[in-house]
Amino acid sequence: MTSLPKSLEPKTLATLDGLQIRSRQVVEGLLAGTHRSPFRGVSVEFAEHREYVPGDDLRHVDWKVYGRTDKLYLKRFVEETNLNCVLLVDNSTSMQYKSEGGLTKYEYAQCIAAALGWVVLRNGDTVGAAVGSDAVQRWLESASHPQQFERLVDVLETPSAELDSAMSSVQSFSSFLLESASRIPQRSVVFILSDFLLEADEIVQGVERLRVEGHDVSVFQLLDRDELEFPFTGDMQFKALEGQQQVRVNAEVISGRFQELIEEFCNTLEARVRNLGADYELLVTDVNLQAALLTYFQRIQAKRTS
Repeated sequence: MTSLPKSLEPKTLATLDGLQIRSRQVVEGLLAGTHRSPFRGVSVEFAEHREYVPGDDLRHVDWKVYGRTDKLYLKRFVEETNLNCVLLVDNSTSMQYKSEGGLTKYEYAQCIAAALGWVVLRNGDTVGAAVGSDAVQRWLESASHPQQFERLVDVLETPSAELDSAMSSVQSFSSFLLESASRIPQRSVVFILSDFLLEADEIVQGVERLRVEGHDVSVFQLLDRDELEFPFTGDMQFKALEGQQQVRVNAEVISGRFQELIEEFCNTLEARVRNLGADYELLVTDVNLQAALLTYFQRIQAKRTS
């Protein structure tokens, strides 16, 4: 892989003002690495033919047509011509955490969602989005028109007043997922971006509803490096990421057990999500965004063709 642009390092993006500028940096960084949609080829219902262009997968060539016309045509399928993507982004209190000098988990989710939306729109498909915590606070109807990317960025860049409102509420993320599911009018590729720091049953309830309705669901769990490695030392006072509870502890005493619990939690979440037929990806917010996305795209491409 070619060297990755420094502009996609989270600490560099954190110095930029607003998602409009950050999303342009992410999109420009992806231009060199993402040429084709990673979401195609999942349907077996034939729709039409289109002419072959260099770089297309030869396995989709209709060789019978080639034998009659001496020209290469590819079979296209229903979901290839009507793909709809919906991005569901959690903006709850815990998503505001960040390590020193980096992006918050919510800001990282914004950049990932903007990049995914751009990839979908670039391939002529439709994208919509929802932002919220215990309810949908911002909703963008799916579309593919030229202004959709700007509208997507606007919805993702939720005003501070709305975030403050979300922080003051008792979180019920399953309610957000269930409400979003009721608003999606057609079978879609759905990405859920959250830290999922809540009861696993609550997460599963929302994912299960989306899967029952026929959606292709991918769960992106976003965590800060601090939450995985617990680098704190000495006597410290911690405030709950959700709610007002505070506790004073010796960080070194609980460090090992904390890391065991977070690893167990992530593994359990992944197993339950995959058991529902959904995909799972753990993203750490200090990882270069292009590296994270290209790794994900390559993995699902390999899965589609295996």
